[in-house]
Amino acid sequence: MRWRRAATIGLTALALMALAPAASAITYVGLHDLTCGGATTEGTGMPKDASLEVALVDPASDRTLTRGRVDTSASGTFEWRARVSLSGMREVRAVVRRPGQDRPVAWVEHSLARSCPLATTGPNDRTLPLIGVGLSSLTLGVLVLIAFAYQGRHAVVGGRHLAAPDRR
Repeated sequence: MRWRRAATIGLTALALMALAPAASAITYVGLHDLTCGGATTEGTGMPKDASLEVALVDPASDRTLTRGRVDTSASGTFEWRARVSLSGMREVRAVVRRPGQDRPVAWVEHSLARSCPLATTGPNDRTLPLIGVGLSSLTLGVLVLIAFAYQGRHAVVGGRHLAAPDRR
């Protein structure tokens, strides 16, 4: 009796799954090649042959770092490489929208393994300043040695003598 009931439930479930309409494509947005110099956003399951806006956003401040337009393929996929400095950031968000709409089609947020270093603002070639610091340090060291060197000041003993006198 139990076997008959289990078999009936199983066959009914199988028939319902076979009659169910095919599921629509799953929308996927991903970030890869995430470096301090940019990120690549890819998407699948998007509207076919459509123009979309992709934006990289700082999630901490909701500030848009960069944006661009992509055209999806006939299969509904796209890939977009953004070159932008992620200096000082720990996370980045990619948002995909239809042009002129506020509601996103999809979005993804990704954390970096460690925050990107802050941007350097000095000269790119630091060889000359390092040589200058090294030479000035060496010169200062020599001048300090000359100023405090032992000058050989001894107590002056009058007369000539070869050895200390023997006092027994």
